[in-house]
Formats: sequence, structure tokens, C-alpha cells
Amino acid sequence: MNIFNLTFPLTVDFSGGKYWINGEGPYLCGEATTAFLAGEIRCEPTGNTSQLTQELETVLKTFGNHLSPFSQKQKTTDDLYQQLEQSAAACSVNYAFLPLQGSVILAERYTFPTLRDFLYVELGRAILHGNAPRQCRLCGGWFLHKQGDRAIYCERIAPRETEKTCREMGARMVFEKKIQDEDTWKLYKRAYKKYYARYMKGNMSEAAFKAWGEQAAADRDAAIEQLRATTDAALSASIIQQLKEKLNQL
Repeated sequence: MNIFNLTFPLTVDFSGGKYWINGEGPYLCGEATTAFLAGEIRCEPTGNTSQLTQELETVLKTFGNHLSPFSQKQKTTDDLYQQLEQSAAACSVNYAFLPLQGSVILAERYTFPTLRDFLYVELGRAILHGNAPRQCRLCGGWFLHKQGDRAIYCERIAPRETEKTCREMGARMVFEKKIQDEDTWKLYKRAYKKYYARYMKGNMSEAAFKAWGEQAAADRDAAIEQLRATTDAALSASIIQQLKEKLNQL
């Protein structure tokens, strides 16, 4: 048995932000709910998946909104709190010792009668530990957001792409936005193209191009920090001009 093929009643051992299903695992809290929202969990009987999806999204909106799980901002209303107060998970709870890698840990052993009850508890524990399903900002598919993870794009193949992932395309989009928004990045890209062309034509050695690239990136980052530290327009213009000269002094 694994997290994608479940039978009920289901026995799950929770310890911290992880859990084991019939001794298999550990899985991170949030993995099962993410798999369900992504349409990857198979179990019998499945029940009303549309209604369950809505209920799990309500939990996310109400308690996990601080983790920014949705690709578009979701509002939380008092109605959601009242709706959740009327719902609960049915399960029995006990304790068990789990032998793991030569040691033994104490776990909370839950027995769930349905998929809905399992996912309700699993998602709640995930949010408590800083994990949650997250919608990719590019394709809209669900992936697991782990505590401290800043990723907003998944690692599936991006729409209209054959090899590049959403995460790769997203990083490219962020880079392009920086270039469009910041004069420093515009200057850097322009200079990079110039010296890269010289290198490709054989007019600049690989070592010289690499040394220029390292220095150019350092000059660019230093200029960005200087610009962040000032609101003086004349000083900002001077910093930009100095960066332009440094990037093109070869």
C-alpha cells in the first residue's frame, strides 16, 4: 500500500510533521492532500470528489491562507469559519511504538473510516507544521509547499514546452521582469550580449569572458544595493552611469 492507492478503514501513524501508512513511509503531512487535489490518489470508494475538493479548499482558505496556497488571492470570510465549525473528522486515536532505523518512536495511531476523514486531519496537521498544497503560478497544478520553501512554480513540464519545467520557466520570467524593471539589469544584459558575441567570434578568450562575467555580476549587485539605499535622484543617476562605464571598460 502507498499514498496513491488507499483502502479503508485506514491506519495511519503520525509523529510530528510525518506519518506512516501500515508501516510504509515516512510521508510529509500534506502529501496526500496534494496528491488528491492533483487527481493522483486512487481508493475505493471515492465518494463525491468535487465536494471533498471544495471542503479541502475551504480548510486551506481558512487556516492556510498565510502559506499563499492559491495561484490567485483567496478571501477568507466568517462564513468559512462557521462552515468548518459544523464539520469534523471521524476517527479513533490510540498510541503506538514504531521501530525505525534501530530506534523506537512514539506515534499517534489514527484509524480513519473514509478518505475525507483522513485528508481532513492530514491537511490540518500539514498547515500546523508549515506545509500545504500550493497551486503552481504558471500551470495551476498542485504541488507540496514545504515549510520555508519559497517556490511558487511546480516541477512539471510547463505548458507549451517539451522539456522545460514550470520552475525553470518561472525563473526565466522573474529574470526577464528584473531586466524590464531595473536599469541595472538592462545595462548588464546589454553588456553581456556584447561581450558574449566577442567570445563567440573568437575575439575574447574564455578565461577573459569568465573573469568579465564574474566582475560584471559583482558590479551589478553592488549598484543595486547602492540604489536601494538612496532616494536621491542625482545620486541614483550617478550610480547607473558608473555601472555603465564599469560594464563596458574592456
